[in-house]
Formats: sequence, structure tokens, C-alpha cells
Amino acid sequence: MVIRAFYAMSLMFTVMEMNRWLDLRDSSVINPQWPAAWIDASSPRGHIDLILGLFLVGSLSAALWPTYRSFRSLYFVGLLQYMAVKNGFGKVNHDFHMWLWASGLFVALPTSKMLRTPTARVRHSVLSVVWAVQVISLFFYTLTGLWKLAHAFKAIAASRPSAFDLNAFSLIVADRLMETSQRAILGDFLVRNSFPGWVLFTGTIYLESFALLAVLRPRLHRLWGGGLILFHLGTQLVMGFTFIPAFAFLGLFFLCSPFAPDRSSAREVVADLPGVLLVIRWWRRRAETASSVAVSS
Repeated sequence: MVIRAFYAMSLMFTVMEMNRWLDLRDSSVINPQWPAAWIDASSPRGHIDLILGLFLVGSLSAALWPTYRSFRSLYFVGLLQYMAVKNGFGKVNHDFHMWLWASGLFVALPTSKMLRTPTARVRHSVLSVVWAVQVISLFFYTLTGLWKLAHAFKAIAASRPSAFDLNAFSLIVADRLMETSQRAILGDFLVRNSFPGWVLFTGTIYLESFALLAVLRPRLHRLWGGGLILFHLGTQLVMGFTFIPAFAFLGLFFLCSPFAPDRSSAREVVADLPGVLLVIRWWRRRAETASSVAVSS
């Protein structure tokens, strides 16, 4: 069901992207990314039409017949070529990057014949690919979080303001809004009120840095998916931009994760949070030490 929903959403996003196609077709000069380096950059219209047609046919075919590997492959190639052209104007948009990786990994799903009468081994193969999609997507978030931490510690070592400063996020928001001349629903509020922004920014760094670890703890799948959705919602409310496909992606693979248990107690979920178990063990060890000292005395 997750796979069928993925390709149905893929077709929806393809239709939404059609608003940009006329501008792409009218481009007289383009510098495509390497997957589409084969097109004539000085007169690209014919090749762009070919890529748009491939993208549309691949999206429609995969949505209608997602069990066929050939159609899944066609969609992956079409999306790869489309993104290479779309990002060929000096700026790379990251909105469909996770979607691209997922579509590439889904090519490795079992064939249509095997999916028609799935055995336990086939089901295991499907779940393994879905898990790989979860891993690669949260790996990107972890890289982002670790990058923020590295720059924060580098700034601290150089005695410069860091991401841990109380007014750090307010300065980031103010700089973004001034640079883009945009207005955001909560932008002015967080520029003027540092503490809520500090809490949100610090929480986001924690959420991103430990995202990859959350994949290994199924009880955290829905919590992490919901948290990252709130993060993307926050960028829209505070900075005036977001990645729409990320909402669908996180909802599909984490809120609807096939690995997440139907029910988990709050205590179990909290115990699974990265760092919490270490604190619990440290606290117990300290209590045991104190108790043994009291007994011996």
C-alpha cells in the first residue's frame, strides 16, 4: 500500500510541476546538471520536450502499474532527467531529492510476477527496500544536523556567536527575511522574542542530528516523522519557504511506517529517545553506588 501511495503521489506532484513546463520549454540557454549533460545546452527545446514527455509517461505508468519494475525504472529516469533540467539555471532546489532517492531504491523491489503472489521472502524484500528508503532519507537530516553542530562548535572555539546562543535563531530569521524581502507569519515574532526561537532551533538540531538513530527504533518512527513535519511547517511560518514533497514523504514513510507498533506507551517512547537511556543508566548506576556506600558505612 505504501508503494502504491508513493506512485500515486508522484503523479500528483508531476501534475503540480506542469505549471513550470512552459517556462522550461521556452528556455534558450541552460546549464543542466550532469544527468542531463547530453542535451544541447544552446538549443535545448527539443531535448527538454523529450525529458518532459518521459517524465509524464513514467509518472502515469508507475501510478497505474507500480508493481512493474520497467515502469518504476521509467519514472526514476524521468524524474532524474527532469530534476537535472529544472536545476540547470544556477540554483539547486532540494524539494524532490528524497523522492528521487526513494524512486531509485524502489527499482530494486521484486518483479510484478513475484509481487502478484508474494511469499514471506518477497514480503521481507519489500520491507527491506522500504527500510532502506527510511535510512537514506533520515541520513540527509542527520547530515544537516551534524553540519549545524560542527559549525556551532567551530564558532565557539573561535569565540564567535554560535547556534547555541540565545539570539542565534532570531538573527538567522532576520537575515533571511531581509535578504528575501519576504514576510512570514511568525517571522517578526521570533525576531523580537529570542527564547522561543532558541528552544525551537535547539530542538530541531537534536531532531536532525539523531534522525538516523530513530530509524533503528520503530517506536520513534511516528514521533520523528511528526517532528520533522513540524520542522518543515515551521520554516514556512517563520521564514516563508518549505519543501511540500517532504510533508508527503514523511507522512507516508514515517507516520504510516510499516515497522511502527500500533501501540506504544509514553514511557517506552521516552526511553527510546536518543540520550535518554544513557541518562537512565547513569542515574541507576549512581543510585546503586550511593546505596552500596550507605550499606558499607
